[in-house]
Amino acid sequence: IINPVNPMATTQTRASSLLLLLLIASLMPLPAAAFQSLGDVARRERARKKTGAKVLTNEDLRSRSIFGKTAQKDDKLQPIAGTSLSTFAASPFPVVKIMLEMAEVKPGEIVYDLGSGDGRIVIMAAEEFGARGVGIELDADLVTQSRAAVAAKGLEDKVRILHADILKADLSPADVVTLYLEPGGIELLRPYLERTLKSGIRVVSHRHPIKGWTVERVVKSGEWRVYLYRVR
Repeated sequence: IINPVNPMATTQTRASSLLLLLLIASLMPLPAAAFQSLGDVARRERARKKTGAKVLTNEDLRSRSIFGKTAQKDDKLQPIAGTSLSTFAASPFPVVKIMLEMAEVKPGEIVYDLGSGDGRIVIMAAEEFGARGVGIELDADLVTQSRAAVAAKGLEDKVRILHADILKADLSPADVVTLYLEPGGIELLRPYLERTLKSGIRVVSHRHPIKGWTVERVVKSGEWRVYLYRVR
């Protein structure tokens, strides 16, 4: 109804009524659907749309968690308590290649080097064989040196160097294990390998055999010997 005396009053009345309606609406309870979380929405979408995504096993998650683009921090590396199994001596590069070839390392497999020193074995595994590498090293200086080599080659997403005691490390994600240790160190390590390595893992030892294990193959390269074993 238009007020013939004051037409503006009609406009003001309508505006007031609209504001009142908006206020009443704001006080009314919203439907339950409005309070659904983003997680609820995502779950409903996944249920509605079937995907072919691979379901990761616990082992997949464990092995994948080692790798990633995040740089490993070295600024506060401190010596850790652990059992030293050998003094550092680097395997010559031709011997490293023989070790990886004997193990028949395949792209995507995970190579663990126990007592990884300067990181050359896991670096070559990634660069030349398309594998992922995990080096385990007790010496803080060698960890820093090998991590720098990994970073310089841009391999942080494929190679990780762990500052850890071999005898306390989780070796379960490994497909291949390499080592160049003194005989006494191998003897200390052998029971741990027997308890923790899964069946089918290939183990390659440079220079010294693993006593008590059945060797599958031996390759001589000059004065060097490389021994291949397969966990049963």
